[in-house]
Amino acid sequence: MKRTGFLFAVLFVVIMPVVLLLTDVQLVAFNRSYYRDEYMKYHIPEHIGMNIDNLMDSTEKLLSYLDNKREDLDFRGEFIKGEEEFFSQRDKQHMVDVKELFLKGRLLRNLSFLYIVLFLLLLFRKKPLKSQLRKLAGYGVWTVVLGFTPVLALLVLMNIDFYKYFTVFHEIFFTNDLWLLNPAEDMLVNIFPQDFFTDMAFSISYLYIAEMTVIFVGSLLMLKYTKSK
Repeated sequence: MKRTGFLFAVLFVVIMPVVLLLTDVQLVAFNRSYYRDEYMKYHIPEHIGMNIDNLMDSTEKLLSYLDNKREDLDFRGEFIKGEEEFFSQRDKQHMVDVKELFLKGRLLRNLSFLYIVLFLLLLFRKKPLKSQLRKLAGYGVWTVVLGFTPVLALLVLMNIDFYKYFTVFHEIFFTNDLWLLNPAEDMLVNIFPQDFFTDMAFSISYLYIAEMTVIFVGSLLMLKYTKSK
């Protein structure tokens, strides 16, 4: 029984960083204000010949598609030179794969979150409360130790050569070469340049690190509070 409890606790410590990271990806990736700010920062509207409001309208359709609220990306954009199909066929094919990744990530996050809730309910069924709080604080410390290491390593690698590891990411998660886009034909690579993804990766990482810091400080305070006298 003790061994089973230990395995459940280890799973909790492993899952917590996954839930936080996947949640942070969702928060940043679906933040409309983030897209508007990035578009203005990198002069995307001028680059593609479209005003910012029309670009945001097209972006809303894209995010609705990724959020599984829209069935396809067949729509026309209002460019300064006139109306035309916004995404190329290769763009659309690639976004099918991207959407699948988002949906799988959300499912994994939701199932993992359900496990965390059940674990906490079972943990606090036992008495005394102070003892269980101390256990939770210990799990929190280990969560930070486990969760910090890969993200800090990733931040270092991204600082060294973001493009290289961005490419490795695509080679791992995509089984085709549809992510290799042509700026002369495909809209995705024009509205989302490399710097856009660099900023997004760092935004997600900083949010995750802030959450881990809160967990670490909270866990230490709880350990101090529950210390046996």
